[in-house]
Amino acid sequence: MVAFQPNLDRMENIFKAYLPAGKDIVYTQVPRGLIISIDEKKFFNTGEARIKESSLCILDTIAIIIKELKNYCIIEDHTETQDFSNSYYNENWEISIARASNLAEYLVKYKNLPVNRIFPVGFSNIMPFKDNVAPKNGMNNRIDFVIIDYEVRR
Repeated sequence: MVAFQPNLDRMENIFKAYLPAGKDIVYTQVPRGLIISIDEKKFFNTGEARIKESSLCILDTIAIIIKELKNYCIIEDHTETQDFSNSYYNENWEISIARASNLAEYLVKYKNLPVNRIFPVGFSNIMPFKDNVAPKNGMNNRIDFVIIDYEVRR
């Protein structure tokens, strides 16, 4: 069992105050930091990588907290099978990369987060949500905001 660090507990409490946990938002503490998993339907329509306007309040909240905490953030998109019949994309990995990049671009371009603190990654379907973290509830299609809790050197 991983011993939780007081800093992770503090970060989780800050995020939960503004983005309460529920069926669409799951918090997980791991050795690398805090993972905020949000159902991708909050951000994207099926087969699209354009961010929904209705999700901007979630992104704006995340941006404000990250800016205050001064931690690095990895944005991981996890996308399983999509309906690509009316889509620009043909494969899960393509849309996964585009979605993570679009979220990162929004945070950098419109919320003025430093580009060297945001790292987009598209995992497609290669990292499913583990049953030992939370019950399977469709969260294999999710966006993970990983708030890093250690010094990053480039």
